[in-house]
Amino acid sequence: MESIAISLIAIALGLALLLLGKNLPLFAAAAGFLIGFILAQQIVPGQTMTALIAAAILAVIGLVIATTSRRGAQLIFQIMGAVAGAGVLLLLGQLLGIAGGIASWIILFIGALIGFILMARFFKLGIIILTSLLGASLIVYGLGAFVTLPSIVSLLITLGLAVIGFLYQRRGRRRR
Repeated sequence: MESIAISLIAIALGLALLLLGKNLPLFAAAAGFLIGFILAQQIVPGQTMTALIAAAILAVIGLVIATTSRRGAQLIFQIMGAVAGAGVLLLLGQLLGIAGGIASWIILFIGALIGFILMARFFKLGIIILTSLLGASLIVYGLGAFVTLPSIVSLLITLGLAVIGFLYQRRGRRRR
């Protein structure tokens, strides 16, 4: 029952990110939730409730930081980009079956570096790219509780959803 609830939360959060990804507090909360959940699963395997509590705490911390930061906001958002990038690559690594042990830490570092650079060089575009990938990854992760798909199919669905989210957010940005 816990895994179904977590899957539904992941799907809902993923959909929100795909549609409303440019909302910085939502981005921060989702990035915190994802990285908290994944890291808690790595540190305390099999303890779903502990992972959910850690994810909720990091989501609240991300939300508070995003809504209250005035000074150094650029650095804060670059750090959030690093967290989101790490979370996305960890989820993709899990989909492909390459996450675990030292590989998880390498993937985490590479994802964090990519996310940080995206936010540093292309702030608005970086938000759209990261929220699209993060939202798509969360949706596919959540769907995993209901449907078992081959790794490559999950990856293709993730990339397809990310492209749809990216195009939707870019289209909304151009209208304004």
